[in-house]
Amino acid sequence: MGAFAIVAGSLLAPAAAFAQQVTPAPAPMPPGPSQATYMRYRGREVYWGTLGFGPRFATLYNIPRGKFAMGGGAVIRMHPISYPSRPASYMPLEVEFDIGYDRYLGTNHYELSYGGSFLLHMASGKWQPYILASAGRSLGQVDAGRDTRWHLGGGFGVGYRTRTFTVGAQVKGGGYVVPGPPGGPLGAEGFVEAKLVGVVYVF
Repeated sequence: MGAFAIVAGSLLAPAAAFAQQVTPAPAPMPPGPSQATYMRYRGREVYWGTLGFGPRFATLYNIPRGKFAMGGGAVIRMHPISYPSRPASYMPLEVEFDIGYDRYLGTNHYELSYGGSFLLHMASGKWQPYILASAGRSLGQVDAGRDTRWHLGGGFGVGYRTRTFTVGAQVKGGGYVVPGPPGGPLGAEGFVEAKLVGVVYVF
């Protein structure tokens, strides 16, 4: 019996070893969709700040009046979409809110302007060209009178961007709509504006 057990063991041992070698290893569990999405888009999400603010400096040329205005102010920029949660919704759209105080050179004409712009970035690298469309309102003081206008415009710009800040320049053209007397026609004036912007992203 002992000899039979030895012979049986010698015959079964290679078969067990072979079965152990050919048994496939369990496949690794695939990462969950949220983890895969975050790893794929984390660099872009970190690179694009979501909310920031900073100064702006502008010069404006009023075409019919032939006058230049210069001034400063502040801007707030934000992205309306959170990218890592839904990569399909990634859009290089940014919203800018602007408030500034400008003065026409050589005249007693001051303006407090505020408004917003939609910026559509054309690239996602450090150099980011973009196009923009804007609308706003200006509350002016001319000598002893007041000057209230609505303005619409569009243009283009380019910015240099890092993970936490961006600096750039933009050029915009458009027109003012000046309310006339009651029952009278509206006035219109064209303008060209150049602006320097710096934004620090805090979130």
